[in-house]
Amino acid sequence: MVSAGYAGPGASGSGSGTATLDTDTNLFSWNFSFGGLAGVELLAHFHLGAPGVPGGIELGLPGGSPKIGSATVGAGQAADILADLWYANIHTDHSPGGEIRGQVVQAAGVPLLPLSALTLLGVLLLGSALWLIRRPHFAS
Repeated sequence: MVSAGYAGPGASGSGSGTATLDTDTNLFSWNFSFGGLAGVELLAHFHLGAPGVPGGIELGLPGGSPKIGSATVGAGQAADILADLWYANIHTDHSPGGEIRGQVVQAAGVPLLPLSALTLLGVLLLGSALWLIRRPHFAS
């Protein structure tokens, strides 16, 4: 989940969206939108940094809203994403350092399991359901 947690001085914008990380392949995908900026968007990036702490650029983003895309990230980057250390930053002519910022955080109650674990869980649940349906029934 991308949560808007920062707005630069005099900023009036807001935004929201989602991001996912496939922990089997390290495919990081995002879909977020924003609007109401005090300035014109110049650049946009995902940065490395704890909430409220500025950090270096990790991944560039195309201009405009919505921002929808994906990229395969390295193992270290994936670990940082899972540790809630990435944020999206929209830089404008009003606030060149970033007018709005959204921290990438894990959504409450959503477990991050590898696709292989989810597949195995699905197979086990399906097998259990089939066993229950096919087991002999005895009259009492």
